[in-house]
Amino acid sequence: MHWGALSDTAGQSQALSDRLGRKPVVLIGLSGVLIATLCFGLSNTLWQLLLSRTLSGALCGNVAVIHSTVSDITGEGNRGRAFALLSLTWWTGVMIGSLIGGMLSHPAERYPKLFGNVSLLKERPFFLPCFASVLILGTAMFTTLLFMDESLLRIAKRSTDEGPLTVDEAVNGTGSANADREDRSQPPPPRRSQTITLLLDSAVAPVIFMGFCMSFLINAFTSTFVLWTYTPLRLGGLQREPAEIGLVISVIGTLGIAMSTMVFPYLHARFKSVPLFTACVGFWGVAYALIPLVEMIVRNVLQPTQPPEPAPPLKGLWGLVLCILVTQRIGSMAYPAYMLVVKEAMPDPAAVGTLFGLATAANCLGEGTAPAIASSLFALSVDRNLLGGNLVWIILIALAAFATWFARGLKSRVEGT
Repeated sequence: MHWGALSDTAGQSQALSDRLGRKPVVLIGLSGVLIATLCFGLSNTLWQLLLSRTLSGALCGNVAVIHSTVSDITGEGNRGRAFALLSLTWWTGVMIGSLIGGMLSHPAERYPKLFGNVSLLKERPFFLPCFASVLILGTAMFTTLLFMDESLLRIAKRSTDEGPLTVDEAVNGTGSANADREDRSQPPPPRRSQTITLLLDSAVAPVIFMGFCMSFLINAFTSTFVLWTYTPLRLGGLQREPAEIGLVISVIGTLGIAMSTMVFPYLHARFKSVPLFTACVGFWGVAYALIPLVEMIVRNVLQPTQPPEPAPPLKGLWGLVLCILVTQRIGSMAYPAYMLVVKEAMPDPAAVGTLFGLATAANCLGEGTAPAIASSLFALSVDRNLLGGNLVWIILIALAAFATWFARGLKSRVEGT
């Protein structure tokens, strides 16, 4: 429900930002998430939790709006670095959010001396991390209100007395192309006709479809990898404790931040958007293929145990697991590359918000469907020992191969726009 609501909201928010401007829509989205997060922290029944998550999806489409904002204020000279920084901020938020959730949930049980007598925290064990998130969101709203400039030229001109762009602005790599900005200063057409036009465009429709494929591969890996690491050795898993795998993922997350800020801008400058995106999508097939190979090696080296015996330590075999995660992190660079492909596929600069909204909606659809489908396939493969428990990996490898083949065809379509 959360991802379904979010996918619809992404398109609505983007269309709204094309008319009202980026800044007010960002503020609306932040306030919506703030309210939904507070409601989540105050929930103590399942239906309240589900309603809060749905509310969060329905009130925030900020990811797509931020992409449009970055597209507004950057040009060919610095757009690659800017989208890499977006990826950096996303993964930093994931790491900090996971830390807040893990350290502050159930505070009355974890820190009885500090919170043991606070009835609110006993009855609502997730209120404290949610309240910490609310404080961060409030700070973000305050910062946006004071320091964020409106990037949509038509709205910015309405609120200032600035004249047309100078020659330096037109040719400088620090801003958008002059033609783009002039076109974007005109009021956009009605949203419905604009959306239909984009979906029927021969260059745009494949790009939107690839957004779904990419998101499905990324989120399917997240779900199945965690299940695989927790699965007993006798069933083909690693039988690791949550703390062990959490530490490894955190280390790889740090590597991901470094890759986003240093490696991605260099690769984008050298290979451009579509070839880089295609190569990164291909790495997901490699990551999925490594899992059954590592599984086979682990089975030959370690002896399965029976409950309640603890699993034997992996020791040097952790290096093989790290190889999988490093490959996965390389594949994750497909996300910022994809956003650059979306920008390059833009047929009409006035539709920048709507196009990023469609791309985000496709991403949300992948995020919403991949965990359920991939987890079910994993369970079916293991329970019925289909192809030695490897059916799920074969299907995902085939999907990654198809996505890579399909992504290669984007080059001629995007370059022709």
